[in-house]
Amino acid sequence: MRIQLIITACICMLVFTRATAAPKIEFTSTCLQAQAYLYTLKLNQAEKLIAKELRINPDNRAADYLNTLRSMLLYITQEDDASHSAFDSIKDDCLTRLSDCDPNAGYRDFLKEEVYFYSSVVNGKRGNALSAANDVRHAYNLGQDVIKDFPSFTMAKKTLGLLQSGFGSLPNTYRKLVSFMGYASDMDAGISYLNACINDKSTNSEFILLRKEAQFYLASVYLYLKNDKTTAWKVIDDITQDYPTNPLSAFARVNIADKCKFNEEVIRVVEQTPRESPYGSIPFLDFALGKAKLQRLDSDADIPLLRFVETTKGSSYIKSSYQKLSWHALFFNDESMYYHYIAMTATKGSDQLEEDEQALKYAKSGITPDSILLKSRLLYDGGYYQRALEVIRPFKKVNFETSRERTEYFYRKARIYDALPDEKLAEAFYKATIAEGSELSQYYASFAALYSGELYEHQNNVELAREFFKKSMQFDANTEYKKSLEYKAKSGIDRLDNKS
Repeated sequence: MRIQLIITACICMLVFTRATAAPKIEFTSTCLQAQAYLYTLKLNQAEKLIAKELRINPDNRAADYLNTLRSMLLYITQEDDASHSAFDSIKDDCLTRLSDCDPNAGYRDFLKEEVYFYSSVVNGKRGNALSAANDVRHAYNLGQDVIKDFPSFTMAKKTLGLLQSGFGSLPNTYRKLVSFMGYASDMDAGISYLNACINDKSTNSEFILLRKEAQFYLASVYLYLKNDKTTAWKVIDDITQDYPTNPLSAFARVNIADKCKFNEEVIRVVEQTPRESPYGSIPFLDFALGKAKLQRLDSDADIPLLRFVETTKGSSYIKSSYQKLSWHALFFNDESMYYHYIAMTATKGSDQLEEDEQALKYAKSGITPDSILLKSRLLYDGGYYQRALEVIRPFKKVNFETSRERTEYFYRKARIYDALPDEKLAEAFYKATIAEGSELSQYYASFAALYSGELYEHQNNVELAREFFKKSMQFDANTEYKKSLEYKAKSGIDRLDNKS
């Protein structure tokens, strides 16, 4: 009987101790190794270490946070429905468990800020605008609270800096929602926050990789908001030198290189990126490779594009891939495959992304592109400006029968001369584009006004730059790429405001 009482007492003591164990946030050596795996996209290894940590320290909320990060990375690289559903469950569980932690020192709300931001990324990619905006609201408020209550907790400025930089450049629907929430953008303040995070002197091991993440955000702000490709590339080049052994670095490097028109760099990086185990796969890299090869007019550009549509589990970039495959068939005189890929563009994938939306419109239009204009466009998009000019220079306005083709002819020459650069010829062809294409549904006139604004901004003609940024949003007939146009025009106006 006495033995039974002792056993019962011991069991009760164990149960009581387990039930009342205080939740904690501790980046143990196991957690730090898991974090390192996550930032090199070794998701399976990270998952095993996170599970190990939770077995040993079930009340360590740092492991729950890392599991949410793992789930987010899995979704953005795979984009399948299963990983999306898993993320929602893991995120909700993490937030619930973090709520039990002591708010002292700022760690609790910082990790919640991060989790809500990851959720905004996932919801944004899924097209859940309201949910994404609500996630941003939570992340922004939490970041502000940490900075207010714990001024020395600089790492909370990482995500907050990114969010604060970009609010003013959101499309109208999002801008109204953000304004309703009471937020205001401040690009320079956001950059200051990101730099504070990057230059933070804290010796906490868990912050090392977060500083690298802040540098990626800084490169994105310079690229998308400040229109400063030189600085953006310098930042991303410095932090992604490990791309031959890190697919996540390769993913970031390829994205920025593509926007900077470093086409050869895109091809080189993708071809050197490890694909085999233990690294997680990124099907998007095949899309990027196929796109880059097409922009170089390579005959084998169809191979990685076909590999992408066959292996991706998501629905993004499918329509765009088939559109590019149709162009490849057009260049290499395969008429039957051209129409086959046009049909696939219309029926496969989703049109959630603007790039896919435009591919769908193209497929439904029934318009076969002029091969000269298309080749010039692709070469320009790849940064091969002289080759693009050589393709289009022998032709004149009279060689194109329709107003749409004449407008595109003016636009292509304007973009090439802008890049070479020859500002006088660029300005003249932008004006011709606007005059010829203002009533067309295609995007040429509105973007000609946008890039005229950037040209005048470069010349420090603030008044004329502002006039053309505003004008670019006033071509109601131009219905293509409205969201990205509005984003870029408002970013331009914000840059001008910050100069004044």
